[in-house]
Amino acid sequence: MNVWCKTLTLIIAALLVAPAALAGAPVPDPSGPKLYHWVGADGKDHYGDVLPPEALTQARQEISKNSGMTIKQVDRTLTPEELAAAQAKADADAKAAEVIEKAKQDDQVLMASYPTEADLKRAYDERLASLTETLKATRIGLESQQQGMSSQLVAASNLELSNKPVGAKLESSIKSTHALLVEQQASAMQQEAQVAKLLQESATTMEHYRSLQAAAAERNATPATTPPTPTPPKG
Repeated sequence: MNVWCKTLTLIIAALLVAPAALAGAPVPDPSGPKLYHWVGADGKDHYGDVLPPEALTQARQEISKNSGMTIKQVDRTLTPEELAAAQAKADADAKAAEVIEKAKQDDQVLMASYPTEADLKRAYDERLASLTETLKATRIGLESQQQGMSSQLVAASNLELSNKPVGAKLESSIKSTHALLVEQQASAMQQEAQVAKLLQESATTMEHYRSLQAAAAERNATPATTPPTPTPPKG
């Protein structure tokens, strides 16, 4: 028999023996008899065929009596407080993940909606101009109401100085003008707050936009290649 035949015979023999060897290896049988192993309250290892009630909530191993191998690992049962804490942490983690994902989506919308910084600035300038015009109109109306109120108060004062009664019509007009004046003052304050908020939002968004642009430019940048040093001619 030549060397090739001997080698082929050995390979075939190995292939025939391997399944038999694997078949003879011990395999844990989860349906067979079990032995439980746990650590008791005394800190010592305990073994038994049956778990006592006090061990039902403890971490344990289930061991096959046939093979002596561990067939199952059971973790300790969590207390209600631990379960509540774990659920709270899971909820907080999920909420944080939602916030991060929402921020990523907002960044994508921001970059897609405004290709350049000038586009973003123009959008904020338009919003600011609209709010400013509304505030201007409110202030003009407020000034007009203040003048009307002053005229009505002067008229009422002149009547009283002349020992004449202030008529019900003038009293009603003064009350309604005062109510309108208070309403317009509150509206002007609210609009002023909106303008201030928009200015702050514009500055913050512009700064964030620039950081996103810088990050995008860094990702898209290609590393500069150093040109080879020319070899001086010989001789």
